[in-house]
Amino acid sequence: MRIILILLLAFSCVRADSGSELRAALARLNGREPVRVRVDYQSIGREGDANKPAGGEPAATAIVEDGPEGLRIFWSRALMQTVGEEVAAQARDPDKRAPTRRAMDDLSATRLNGYLNAAPGLIQRLDEAQLVDEKTDTLEGRPVRVLTFKFTPHLNERSRKFVKEIEITGKLWVGADGVPVAAENRSRHQGRAYLMISFESSEAEEYRFRQAGDRLLVMRHVKENSGSGGGESSHQKTIANLVLDDTGSPPPAPDQLAARSK
Repeated sequence: MRIILILLLAFSCVRADSGSELRAALARLNGREPVRVRVDYQSIGREGDANKPAGGEPAATAIVEDGPEGLRIFWSRALMQTVGEEVAAQARDPDKRAPTRRAMDDLSATRLNGYLNAAPGLIQRLDEAQLVDEKTDTLEGRPVRVLTFKFTPHLNERSRKFVKEIEITGKLWVGADGVPVAAENRSRHQGRAYLMISFESSEAEEYRFRQAGDRLLVMRHVKENSGSGGGESSHQKTIANLVLDDTGSPPPAPDQLAARSK
């Protein structure tokens, strides 16, 4: 019994060290150096009791910069023209979809800021996490540590009334330098609304990271949501890919891109 207690204590210390080392590595990535990326985004979804396409596949590309002046988002004039045409068509026919506008709304300033500076979000997630497993492995030929977490989410008062069961787990692949290179999250929710309608939903996310100077960038983010309730079901998958501009070229000219921040 004494040996088992010693082993458990030693394993707990290893886990504590892993967590503190990871936090320290993330804290050094404070995201102050200027950066410029291209973000290619698309969404594929199905909804309704007939599982029909959600109406067009939202897609958009943005140029995003973060520097001393703050976050700047650039949309091409062609994209802005497409959005204008969608809005005009929707005004004539409310059943018309506006997939490009929807994609641009999805690429909010908050989301893009998280892509350009992922470390604070990971630190916040670690504060909600319990490390349940750790092992060594390889990812694309490189040695990594794989940390498995269980999360205890903080639900607001309204969510607690409807959500009866929730399970969230995650994995983090950490490189030899202590910096995360990939992550995934899985969640499942079940509940009941208005006494009669039961629902369930699941969500899966995958991330690929890259360190650029003092930043941790999200280079790829894939998110899938599925849900059912009230006789209907839905499924949506979104994909965001980032391309880092490390050439030192000047920002796009005003006559080529229209700037907007949200």
